[in-house]
Amino acid sequence: MRRLAAALLVMTAFASLAGCAQDFDRGPDGQVTDKVKDGKKFYLVVKPTKKGDGEKKFRVSKYDYHDCNRGSKYPKCVDD
Repeated sequence: MRRLAAALLVMTAFASLAGCAQDFDRGPDGQVTDKVKDGKKFYLVVKPTKKGDGEKKFRVSKYDYHDCNRGSKYPKCVDD
């Protein structure tokens, strides 16, 4: 009985951790022009490399937010 309870506890822990992963859509390729933090939400503002497109603001994980500095190339700053 204890083994079953322990196994269920482990499975529940793995399932809850899997639900915590942040999976945001990838933004356009370009140069990071600004970083915005709104509470616990993190955003990058990128000027796309395609001509004619304006700046794009999109949500990222806090790790991507900290990895990408103003002037860096997105998504290279995330992949490095």
